[in-house]
Amino acid sequence: IGLNYGNGTVTWYNGTEAKFGMTLLNVTSLVAKVNSTIFAGMGAFVNSIDGVENAYPFYWMWWMWTSYAGWVEGPIACDKYVVADGETLYWYYENTAISPLPRPP
Repeated sequence: IGLNYGNGTVTWYNGTEAKFGMTLLNVTSLVAKVNSTIFAGMGAFVNSIDGVENAYPFYWMWWMWTSYAGWVEGPIACDKYVVADGETLYWYYENTAISPLPRPP
């Protein structure tokens, strides 16, 4: 799990151990303080990580590393995404007014 706070600070939690069936939200909560809101029918929206709060146009977005395309934006809500062994997942506090979203550095 990587956390990019948008201010030049990036922290990696390599080897984070997740139990079978854990979601990205669960696993992120193992390594950071996460505040989120659940929206019925849609899933969790992360409001802040480690005290860094969303402030338009900057929001926490999650990405996954793929061998075929590099960084790919998370396809579903973080509380719906069940993590798998060996994945590289990344939270990026980024400017969402830019389209398409900038990929993690």
